[in-house]
Amino acid sequence: MKKIIYFLAIIILLANTTACNEILDQMPSNSISGSSMWTTEEQVDQGVIGVYYSLQRPVQGGGIVGESLSIGYYGYDVLGMTGQGSYAVSNLFLSSVTPGNERFSFTWKWCYDGVHRANDAIAYIPRVPMAETKKVRLIAECKILRAFFYSRLNELFGNGGIGVPLYTEPISPAEATKGQSPEAEVWAQVIKDLTEAIDEPNLPNNQIQGEGRVSKGAAYALRGRAYLITKDYDKAIADFAKVGDCGYKLYPDYKKLFKVEQERCEEMILSVQYIEDPAGYGSRLQKFCAAFQQGSKDSRGCWTDLQVAPAIVDLYEVVVDANTVKPFNWTDYVPEWNTVTDVEQRKVFFIRDQKVNGADIHSTITSAINTQVNSLTATVKPLYLPEGNEARVKAAYANRDPRLAYNVITPYANFLGVNDNSTAAGWYTSRWPVSGKYYFNQANAEPNLNSSLPSDYYPSGTANANAKFYYMHRKFVGEGLEYQRRQDNPVDEPIIRYADVLLLWAEALVEKNDLSGAMGKVKQVRDRAGVPTMVSSFANQTIARNYVRDERRRELMGEGVNFLDEIRWRTLKETKFDKLYPQLVWGGNAGGTSYQWPGDYWYTWPVPRAEAEMNPNLQHTPGWTY
Repeated sequence: MKKIIYFLAIIILLANTTACNEILDQMPSNSISGSSMWTTEEQVDQGVIGVYYSLQRPVQGGGIVGESLSIGYYGYDVLGMTGQGSYAVSNLFLSSVTPGNERFSFTWKWCYDGVHRANDAIAYIPRVPMAETKKVRLIAECKILRAFFYSRLNELFGNGGIGVPLYTEPISPAEATKGQSPEAEVWAQVIKDLTEAIDEPNLPNNQIQGEGRVSKGAAYALRGRAYLITKDYDKAIADFAKVGDCGYKLYPDYKKLFKVEQERCEEMILSVQYIEDPAGYGSRLQKFCAAFQQGSKDSRGCWTDLQVAPAIVDLYEVVVDANTVKPFNWTDYVPEWNTVTDVEQRKVFFIRDQKVNGADIHSTITSAINTQVNSLTATVKPLYLPEGNEARVKAAYANRDPRLAYNVITPYANFLGVNDNSTAAGWYTSRWPVSGKYYFNQANAEPNLNSSLPSDYYPSGTANANAKFYYMHRKFVGEGLEYQRRQDNPVDEPIIRYADVLLLWAEALVEKNDLSGAMGKVKQVRDRAGVPTMVSSFANQTIARNYVRDERRRELMGEGVNFLDEIRWRTLKETKFDKLYPQLVWGGNAGGTSYQWPGDYWYTWPVPRAEAEMNPNLQHTPGWTY
């Protein structure tokens, strides 16, 4: 099984040929039309691969991570409720943000680059001498991809009715002069493209264990989402049902789902493809999301620029028994939680143990702990337990929805990292203010969770070699020496997987007030994770609507989905803003910025100022000052 992106890498390695130079040179992001390259079947193959390649790295890294390069869909999580980052997100979340913000321009150009590449393919493939069955299949694939890019444009820049410019034919840069087509017209084009792809008999139903191309299942999922957003719920429900008919279903093991081995499993409907290659065709998630002590065979020292927000951790429920869950509440585990009204002082509950069996573990640990304890007020200081503080806080993460432990490194949990020179794997423990380290000869088995060896400390913190105590990502992160390269990881990023479809299906059923039907779809997702689903969570439409939304947050965190959900639900103001970011595990300020809600107009991203200046036919987005 080979990935499409593998063939692109081969093209680049062989780029001394005229044909290969054409595909690379004639499709840069600053050029729109490239008709001269579409003359042979080989060039068609290369051109279509170029359309797929446009799916990669949709997020501008500068202002989100410590490098200016673009990053994957996981970068969107920092904009949503489920994630956070160490940087100020290019001032996107300040009331002073303007249409000149570079993030708007980057996203606009990224989407239209995919649109124009797809337009070229759709227009020029018919003239190339090759098998008709292959022609029509590739055209159908490119229509699905064009629909994806227009969906993303319409959700971000076109919602609220304004729409975006609609181009369906190849153009030169000088011809990019259209104003916006109304939002409804753009959705109609998306649905038309997807319908034509679905109606193409040469397009396969699925790509399970295939190359990772789009399929009818992907088209049904995208069209169902378009119908959901446009509130055509009956058609959305019908399309989501068709995705399963195409052969897609849940993979049985959530914990193993986000590994290379499952990239083409029955759950993955549309993914961004990566390979472990020094030319830059790998994912950069490990470098920016993993703990400092994690890495790969070529390098250790991940940056932890992107972390998990405390709000989503608290959203994972407590499993009471086989039939019952309840919301998580800190006071159930730390009765004094609410008596400590200063959020910054709540760090007292997260400081690691100083002693084992009455004796100090190590002088380095004692010194670090004393620094933190001495910064507490006189009333809070006695709440620290020199022996037992860890056990108290660890209990808060026990018996929770298992997906929490699969997705997040929580306080005093173990994770598999690498040694200083990346030659051996070893276990670490997320402790604070000095993190835990186990002997490397224990790397083949997870150590005793209660073990505290005399040398059980590490002189640097867990998050980017500093002492900040964050919730860190596990999802997609390589363990030990699993990956060859820290910056170019091989694991694909799912854009759509079947759990996403089931939960969108549940949304549509809630809006039709079919609450039992919605519960059934949510139950499928939760059963796979081993979490009970309660009838009380679907007691009425409002309760069910909120519960389905929370389930999407829990299931899909770290996958770049939540931000777009919060935008279309119009909930980002309540779930993200008027808080300090980044937050430490207890909600304290890690030295970041207070996010300020500019106004509800923020839900519709503005036409970038540079685009409006070049094209006077573009209407300024209402509410924004140009």
